[in-house]
Amino acid sequence: MASGVDKSFDDEFETYLHRMFYIKPTEETTKCDPSIVECFGVLSLTDMRAPDRKLWYIYYCKQPEVDDTLNRIFHKYGKKNMCEIFRKPTFSGVGLRARVKTYFSEKKWLVKGNLLEAPPKSLYNNDRMVRNITDLYNEERKMLYTYICMKHDAFSRYYK
Repeated sequence: MASGVDKSFDDEFETYLHRMFYIKPTEETTKCDPSIVECFGVLSLTDMRAPDRKLWYIYYCKQPEVDDTLNRIFHKYGKKNMCEIFRKPTFSGVGLRARVKTYFSEKKWLVKGNLLEAPPKSLYNNDRMVRNITDLYNEERKMLYTYICMKHDAFSRYYK
């Protein structure tokens, strides 16, 4: 940016929403109902029988259900074999899951249910996986931001 100060997407989005709805910013934080916020996460999975396989498990659930969901996954695959590499709140966990599955299936990965498996001898590791998932997450948020901007423009044209 020209000012030299980088603003995050959240800050820009909040500023735009305040301008769009003519709301004065307040110093207090708004309270969010955690029961309606969805989380999307990725777990790195190590297969003890074939350690050269590169596996990841994707999940989504409501905020209060995260612990139960992770316990169920850990019980199925073993807690020692998994570590969480990504977890973010999202507008639609189902939508982001579909976007992630489509992205990796187009790259000729084995996608079965919630498991993602990289092809043999691929260069993917947890860091590269986090970068790709973060890019997909940011695209999802940008799509929502664009939709709100489009609706605002249509609304403002209608009332002029």
